[in-house]
Amino acid sequence: MFKKGLFAMLALSLMFGLTSCGRSVEEPDDSEWEESFMNAVTPGEMVFIPAGEFIMGTNNKSPEETNAFPEHRVTLPAFWIDKYEITNLEFMEFSILNKYPGEGAIEGRDWRLFATDPDNGNVPVVYITWNDANEYCKAQGKRLPTEQEWEYAARGPNGNRYPWGDEWERGRTNTHEAGRGAVDIGRFDDISYFGVHDMLGNVQEWTASWYRAYPGGAPDSKYGETMRVVRGLSTAYRGQAGSLWLRFAQPPSSLFDFGARCARDATPEEIAER
Repeated sequence: MFKKGLFAMLALSLMFGLTSCGRSVEEPDDSEWEESFMNAVTPGEMVFIPAGEFIMGTNNKSPEETNAFPEHRVTLPAFWIDKYEITNLEFMEFSILNKYPGEGAIEGRDWRLFATDPDNGNVPVVYITWNDANEYCKAQGKRLPTEQEWEYAARGPNGNRYPWGDEWERGRTNTHEAGRGAVDIGRFDDISYFGVHDMLGNVQEWTASWYRAYPGGAPDSKYGETMRVVRGLSTAYRGQAGSLWLRFAQPPSSLFDFGARCARDATPEEIAER
């Protein structure tokens, strides 16, 4: 359970010298939207993803999907991935313990300006660079998930379009249709086959992967080792028109409303136990 007193002390410690500019969560229209899924969450909890093969990408060739063309089979070893996105409170604790202000603090676009409200402790952290996300995961003894791991954890072995299946279900994810900003992790019933939350909506997420063409895909001058892949959607996108195979990419130093979640390899002992 999120402790507002702890958050307040951490916020005061971290925000010393900053102008308070809290980012409050937009209140839902209860007459239009009522979450049927409200779950007690444990930030930092991980989900085991067994080794397996899945279909990655799409054979669609619409303009926004050409970089995800074509479908191809990918086989992955077992791994773990965070059940939820990294929260403001988690990143704040990391920042204080490691004396790591974040690259945004240096450039004046500071993630802390969006995390001062105690009610936002369990909202995903945003305005972190790829390096910020990478450093956070390393400090937890983890790493960022690869693009392949992210898509497998999101789509499952059946290659779902949405976390829950191939048919759109209104009210299950926090995208533009929900009519609000980012909300607490686990608030929506946006859950993948493996039990990973908020893979379609809430905030977009950095991955470990460089932006490269898929096998058999068309060349593009943007491919190479200059941009990192970003996955998932946010409240700026219409979820119904989206999918879990959509790919985005930005330079690692970009500061937008991107968050992240971490992953790690599964040990032989963990695999043998399952």
